[in-house]
Amino acid sequence: MLSDPESGLFLDPGLGKTSISLASIKILKYASRIKSVLMVAPLTVCYNTWPDEINKWSNFNCLSSTILHDQTKDSLWGPRKDIYLINPEGLEWLHKELLSGLSQGKKSPFDVLWIDESTKFKNHESARFDLLVDMMPLFKRRHIMTGTPAPKTLIDLWSQVYLLDEGKTFGKNFYKFRSKYFQANDWNKYDWQLKDFAEGEIHDAISPKVLDISADDHLNMPDKISNYIDVHLPKKAIEQYKAMEKEFFVALDEGELSADAAAQAMGKCHQISNGRVYENIPEDLTEDEEREFRKTRKVIPIHTAKVEALQRLVDELNGKPLLVSYHFRHDLLAIREAFGEVPYIGSGVSTSETRRLIGEWNKGNLPILLGHPAAMAHGLNMQSGGNDICIFSLLWDLELYLQFIARVYRQGVTGTVRIHHLVSKNTIDEVMVRRLGERDGNQKTLRMAIRAYRDEHNLS
Repeated sequence: MLSDPESGLFLDPGLGKTSISLASIKILKYASRIKSVLMVAPLTVCYNTWPDEINKWSNFNCLSSTILHDQTKDSLWGPRKDIYLINPEGLEWLHKELLSGLSQGKKSPFDVLWIDESTKFKNHESARFDLLVDMMPLFKRRHIMTGTPAPKTLIDLWSQVYLLDEGKTFGKNFYKFRSKYFQANDWNKYDWQLKDFAEGEIHDAISPKVLDISADDHLNMPDKISNYIDVHLPKKAIEQYKAMEKEFFVALDEGELSADAAAQAMGKCHQISNGRVYENIPEDLTEDEEREFRKTRKVIPIHTAKVEALQRLVDELNGKPLLVSYHFRHDLLAIREAFGEVPYIGSGVSTSETRRLIGEWNKGNLPILLGHPAAMAHGLNMQSGGNDICIFSLLWDLELYLQFIARVYRQGVTGTVRIHHLVSKNTIDEVMVRRLGERDGNQKTLRMAIRAYRDEHNLS
């Protein structure tokens, strides 16, 4: 990080990305190599992880920070801080504010870009990516960090690496990168597969720019057990599921015009496997009408088999704390109807309440805590409260899955970590379990290749 102004850290959770970064920032500041850092991170990480780590260690107490959010936005042009924290959703405001300030003769308060969880920028077509690209001239150093650099496909690397070097490694054009290394595997060019030679070339190209460390290789990690709990749906629910599954396959077979129908049917299958399903959205609604309809649409109950399986798991744990992931809003409602108003971290929960709940969890005061992976997949340290995780709703997204588990499965946890997956038999749940395994394999292949390259070239 000190020697290469365009470098990244691909480190598993718990390996110290935050403290490594703070140490680097402190040294660079004392050496007068940098002014200040713009740190882009998920909102909960801005509010909890970075301030906590600065205050926690006497070695970093000298560093000042501010969060560019809500009431603290005025601090952008106030007395200079060492670290300016902002979440990706705040970049639109920051871009406008910087344009206005620079046009008035003000100087940018920071000259370094640091991205905590660079996979938030894996979509090269996203507005947040474009905004950062437009701000690139402000930064003389750029660093990225993540524990899951290629959670779905190596295509995800292009935009992350572009934010480091503006195209030196993979070129300035995403589509040329894609056509060079990948080929379409379906009619609508949605599924892109690596060409035979591509994996090694991509690994070789990125390896000099990043340091990759796996927790399993470098820490005395606790034992981890994956427990798959079969959930048998009642006969009527299976009939309803099979009818929807048929629609899914029919939509796939019908070709291009049925892509939306296939995706919708797959989503319905996922919901039915969990126990409830949203009513269909009427056709021909405007965007505003559809948005309003989504707020009040009905939830149709299908079965309670998964909730009952969760109840049995809670009974078996006999009071041991359990962290439960949910996906759909109706998953949350179904669980809370069965267990009472148990606390949760997700949409609508404030950052201060999230902070309080994490504290209560780490004290062992919460028998059950529900969480949406998208709301708590990054940066939250929860290894002190319990050893059991339940995946109520399976995920397609490997990054969210691994990061959610890593809230508990990290250095410092005592005893074996148990991950309980509720898998509805003969449903899409079984497909999702397999797909997570395949994608995890791709992730490990990338990691192994990077480490081999570094060893071969004495870069470790």
